[in-house]
Amino acid sequence: MSRLMFSYKNLGNFTYHIIKDKDKIKLVLLKWLGKEWKLDHEEFPDQPWTIEWLKLLPEMNYMLMTLDLEKINLREDLMKYKTDNYNFLEELNLRADEMEESVLQGSSIGPLIIKNNGFELMDGYTRYMILKKHQQKKVYAYVGFS
Repeated sequence: MSRLMFSYKNLGNFTYHIIKDKDKIKLVLLKWLGKEWKLDHEEFPDQPWTIEWLKLLPEMNYMLMTLDLEKINLREDLMKYKTDNYNFLEELNLRADEMEESVLQGSSIGPLIIKNNGFELMDGYTRYMILKKHQQKKVYAYVGFS
């Protein structure tokens, strides 16, 4: 994917790298999220959201939107997910702390990935945590419609 397909926009205190073209959004999401979620499913086959999202990903059409952060819903079963040697929320907080420093120094972030039905956050939990911590009211999101 070419860097030229992205443009950079500020919203609140953060810079986002965004794609405006609906077809290109879908291609990028299929390529990168498809890979990521397949690996997640191999590592954690008991996670029902991964299977659900893998099925929905190619069926949806996406558009870039500006959303109120407070309207975005986290997946409760994902936030509570634990195994004997893994705790999603603890890992998420560690990832957010690591990413926050580079974002505050000016690194751009990608839009959150949201399912239109219920405004469920499908991807971008780390970015979400940083945006929430810094009290961002509005965020960029690729919203998927089925």
